[in-house]
Amino acid sequence: MSASPACWLALVAAVERLALTQTLEDVIAVVRDSARAISGADGVTFVLRDGENCHYVEEDAVGPLWKGRRFPLTACISGWCMLHDERAVIPDIYVDPRIPHDAYRPTFVKSLVMMTIKTTQPIAAIGSYWAQQRSFNDGEIELLEALARSASAAIATAQMREALRESEARLNVALTAGALGTWEFDLANESFSASQMTKSVFGFAPETPLTRETVRAAVHPNDLDAVRLAFALAIRDGIDIRAEFRNCRPDGSTRWISMRGRAVRDANGTAARLSGVCGDVTERHEARERTGRLQSELAHVGRLTEMGQMTSAFAHELRQPLTAANNYLSTAKRSLPDGSASDTRATDLIEKAIGQFQRADEIIRRIGRFVKNTESAAFAEDVGRLIFEASELAQLDAMHRDVTVSIDIADGLPPAYVDKVQIQQVLLNLLRNAFEAMDGSAVRAVAVRARPAEADGQIEISVTDSGPGLAPEVAARLFQPFVTTKDAGMGVGLSICRSIVENHGGRMWAQSDPGHGATFLFTVPAAKET
Repeated sequence: MSASPACWLALVAAVERLALTQTLEDVIAVVRDSARAISGADGVTFVLRDGENCHYVEEDAVGPLWKGRRFPLTACISGWCMLHDERAVIPDIYVDPRIPHDAYRPTFVKSLVMMTIKTTQPIAAIGSYWAQQRSFNDGEIELLEALARSASAAIATAQMREALRESEARLNVALTAGALGTWEFDLANESFSASQMTKSVFGFAPETPLTRETVRAAVHPNDLDAVRLAFALAIRDGIDIRAEFRNCRPDGSTRWISMRGRAVRDANGTAARLSGVCGDVTERHEARERTGRLQSELAHVGRLTEMGQMTSAFAHELRQPLTAANNYLSTAKRSLPDGSASDTRATDLIEKAIGQFQRADEIIRRIGRFVKNTESAAFAEDVGRLIFEASELAQLDAMHRDVTVSIDIADGLPPAYVDKVQIQQVLLNLLRNAFEAMDGSAVRAVAVRARPAEADGQIEISVTDSGPGLAPEVAARLFQPFVTTKDAGMGVGLSICRSIVENHGGRMWAQSDPGHGATFLFTVPAAKET
């Protein structure tokens, strides 16, 4: 005997409703409202697997069953069905050993059918109960099995929708945190769609419709060809879009925008649309420009300082032969006999030569005073920031040489009263020396530390490398001008560094344990409290 047409119509209605469900709760509600009409049962229940328990979450019955209660999977027939992934058709519950009879005696139930609901594994069951013992025909079982399968499909779809919602929520959080906007360009109809964040990135008002023309007009004319090329390569060759361009905003300002994306292809492999994200990277470009300017300033100061150091050294060396030549001429003048015209002429020439030597000596003295007495533009500077900026300037060299740099700034360290550019030049020189000293070392690590110095009112900064250390004969002459261990070096770097530090009122020295690295230390004055 087959099921009645009314039961089949009730099943069709339930399947239609299940197709529209969005959540597990929606599926449970449909089963609760329609299962009795489909099965002709006196009661139905929806059971969820909850870990190692069965949770009777919903029911519709002529008498109370177990709504809201939980039982171990091994203690009830719904648990047996889920554990074994089998249905249970029981005409008489009191002759089936799988039934916990004591739990059923207070209820109206005499016979039942339990169908499992599963996605990849059984996750739930639908129980149909009758108040009298009865047998079941194939049509009735088919109806209940069709309901269970439809519920399984609806739950799987609901789970996918929920996973998609969660994924979209996480994506939105990430996009919002990164100030990124999404965009998509349909190649078929050339329509451009974008999120509100994308409009904000481009400087458009939220209500402004974005078209291909408005987006194109927002790209700086000098960058337009590069953007077109990036899009063309994505369409033709499938290369990811990676474009950065200047954005001409409606308010007349200019910003930098980064666009990332790729082509989405149809079943034939033809690019159907382009989609991706965009963000404002103006700060990054400005930071890069600031870093470039700072590097140029440091390089310029380094060249000037090196020139000053060399000039000072040359002046020192030149004054000795000039003084000697002046003394020789004075002696020659005294040695000439008096009286003759030729003697008078020679004396006059010697006096002029002596005058020129004295003039040269004074010029050299003035150059020396200028080099030695150059005043620095000192201000109160944050030591941590000063060190971090110098380390960033050396970062490319560190990456190239596979060196790790760590920075340790003591808590509560006061600002330093220094010429920032000059002290960063000292740090940059020490860092580069440390990087070069570790070429060939298995471990390449540099530690930069700053802490109060033993002398009051001073701050001590150190740069330690993990290289081979300094040989005693090298350490003794480190800070002398024109002394170097480098093939291409001039030997004035450390001498210049020490001069800069000493002009600040500090001192510089080195410590080394051969085979265990070297440490270069210097002190600078702390800014006085006002």
